[in-house]
Amino acid sequence: MLIDVHGHFVPPAVLAAVEADPERYGISLERDEQGPRLRIGGEPPTRPLLPALRELEQRQQRLEAQGIRHQVLFTWLDIAGYSLPAEQGARWSRLQNESLAASLREHRDPARFSGLATVPLQDGARAANELEYAVSRLGMKGAVIASNIHGRTLDDPGLEPFWQQAEALGAPVLIHPVYVAGQERMRAYFLSNLVGNPLDTTLAAACLMFGGVIDRHPELQVILVHGGGCLPYVIGRLHWGYQVSAETRRVARKMPEEYLHWFHYDTLVYKVSLLRYLLQEVGAGRVLMGSDYPFDIGDPEPAKIVRAAGLPPAETDRVLGGNARALFHF
Repeated sequence: MLIDVHGHFVPPAVLAAVEADPERYGISLERDEQGPRLRIGGEPPTRPLLPALRELEQRQQRLEAQGIRHQVLFTWLDIAGYSLPAEQGARWSRLQNESLAASLREHRDPARFSGLATVPLQDGARAANELEYAVSRLGMKGAVIASNIHGRTLDDPGLEPFWQQAEALGAPVLIHPVYVAGQERMRAYFLSNLVGNPLDTTLAAACLMFGGVIDRHPELQVILVHGGGCLPYVIGRLHWGYQVSAETRRVARKMPEEYLHWFHYDTLVYKVSLLRYLLQEVGAGRVLMGSDYPFDIGDPEPAKIVRAAGLPPAETDRVLGGNARALFHF
């Protein structure tokens, strides 16, 4: 059973609700020749929401053509809404989660997709409450969060209620980069995506390590997309830094290489040699197939790189779907 754990989806009902009552959510819908955009609070309008981001039928046909039986869906993190006041942010997350759950229930093949919840991470307690509601009431498999909250790092003490809830529920948390550091130097050449995204994932992971979040919540299940960003490739530097810098040891109890094996990773690294390196470093049991559908930066044939990595058949099957089934309890 091939499973893609990295699929973005924005239900059309979300846009309809915002258009009908923008004040309730603090979000307005704008349209131009390129398509609909969302203006969230005081942020600039988003990029256009691609048609493929808002539908499931064409997506299903593409998955079937690739032999992929199941895709895990979550929001486009550009619309996470962390800049909203907490109450509006909670309403916005609830709207996204209930709309996603309804889309999955009403789809002609409900077994084809499952969902990860959006949570109002600007308020840790509200994020915990929304996660519990989404998992217990809506059937979500876990949560997706950004790599930072408009500059607040993921070891921020205010997020403790969320981490506690995710651990208690056994709900995996997928971290996806957005609001990346250093954007003022990455305006050209698509660098905010090409360099900024993997960089910000690495910063998020390092904060979870050195900030003690992993030590406090060892049973958490955290997935890093884009092959973990730069983390697997700078782990030697982090490991050495832990030995020579007292600041890195102020909270963290373990060597960074131990934390490297604690995370889960998707396969979106584009080169077979890099996937082989990732598998060598963390083991086949920590890697999940991911495509980043429907964006052009994604992998249109995510199973191909896995099969080319030369793993034994049993390990290939784990990466293609077995690990996801175990992690998300399909």
